[in-house]
Amino acid sequence: MKFFHLLLRWANVLLVLITLLAYLSPFINPARVWHFTFLGLAYPVLLMGNIAFILFWLLKKNWYFLFSLGCIVVGIGYFTSFFGFHFFKSAEKKEGEITVMTYNVAGFRNIRSDDEQKKNQIATTFDRLGKKYSTPEIMCVQEATQARVTDLIAKAFAYKHQHKFKGTAIFSRFPIVKKGTVPLESIGNSCVWADLKTPEGIVRVYSAHLQSNSLTQTATKIATNGDLREKQTWRDIRFVMKQYKRAVTIRASQANLVKNHMSQSPHPVLLCGDLNDPPVSYVYRLLSEGLQDSFREKGAGISSTFNGKLPALRIDHILMDPKFKIADYRVPDVELSDHFPVVVRFSW
Repeated sequence: MKFFHLLLRWANVLLVLITLLAYLSPFINPARVWHFTFLGLAYPVLLMGNIAFILFWLLKKNWYFLFSLGCIVVGIGYFTSFFGFHFFKSAEKKEGEITVMTYNVAGFRNIRSDDEQKKNQIATTFDRLGKKYSTPEIMCVQEATQARVTDLIAKAFAYKHQHKFKGTAIFSRFPIVKKGTVPLESIGNSCVWADLKTPEGIVRVYSAHLQSNSLTQTATKIATNGDLREKQTWRDIRFVMKQYKRAVTIRASQANLVKNHMSQSPHPVLLCGDLNDPPVSYVYRLLSEGLQDSFREKGAGISSTFNGKLPALRIDHILMDPKFKIADYRVPDVELSDHFPVVVRFSW
């Protein structure tokens, strides 16, 4: 038994050290050293491991629980980006509040032009969302390349104004007074912006879709059928690491371009989109600097915006200028895409 406890103690110490290294992820540009970004991605798993050790040592009435407890306290800012404590919020929309939604629709899973059943499902779902969370005056979408997809969205919420480039778009009930794009170093990804004239003033809205990892199928294959005794599994792992390294490097460059563009905005900024990076990352830290994270301000429990195998993966964000007051944050359980929408209410 003593040997078992000794083994667990050193396993706990190793976990704490790895978690502390993950804390460095937001401060290291992946274009230089990308490995820390991978640790940042694994933060939810590392956190759960530390909590498990705390509970185990407490049950054993052993002071070793202080290892993981101290580790979590050191990274308390990361913890609050993972778990929200705002459980008591007003569900009713107040006068002057604006609802904004960001949603990577994934082309509604390549919906066909003649698929009337799927179109009706989308219309019904959006109608339900509008009634439950209030119709969004502003909606930012990603992966909406096909015209039939944007037409469905515009019709569902009766938007009069829209701005689109490639698969990224901004829909608005407020007039667009100026618009443009942020040129990203990518063929498939894009970022658009629009100055919207609200009753309280002009707000600059960004809808961004940063470089995708494009690893879902391979990662799922490894998780479900991977066998470390087979060469193919190791080839798949090497492919995942190589592809991830390439993606995080490109995202870091794209994030710098978006950050520089936002810094020149003459109006309060609202950044929405699929950043393809969680809060414990260089890209998130760069883009959220000087802005409010709507989840941190009004989120409750664990927020997961990616509808996939990885747990608690929050890669879709709504970040906004401190001039705005955030009233509500929600992630509706909608099965139209491999992402969930994020819905936020705010006022000036």
